[in-house]
Amino acid sequence: MPELDANAQSPLILLVEDERALRKVMELVLQGEGYEVMTANNGREALAMLEQAPPSLIISDYVMPEMDGAELVRRVRSDARLAEIPILLMSSAFPENMPERELVDMSIAKGGSLDQLLGAIVSLIKRA
Repeated sequence: MPELDANAQSPLILLVEDERALRKVMELVLQGEGYEVMTANNGREALAMLEQAPPSLIISDYVMPEMDGAELVRRVRSDARLAEIPILLMSSAFPENMPERELVDMSIAKGGSLDQLLGAIVSLIKRA
């Protein structure tokens, strides 16, 4: 699995996922990989958290109640203070003509390999 630089400060990841069990598993995996993680249940909670501490990376589900990943992405990209934060969008099913795809740095399907997810995270954080 890809690794972080041991001498670097732990990157902060904002994980936005409405499925509680999946959110907890992902949080534990990311912490095990050396990341600091803050979590939100939906886009609305995520926006409030972004006001407190801008992360190194946002990982967001696409389909969520209250504010979905598409709206979260549009709002992050339209805010000059947040616009440069890399965004990894995940979903079980992406709409075929998803306009937000051009606004995210990477999109992956849920249920893919853990190595694929961790590789994407390392790549996006290194680019930031």
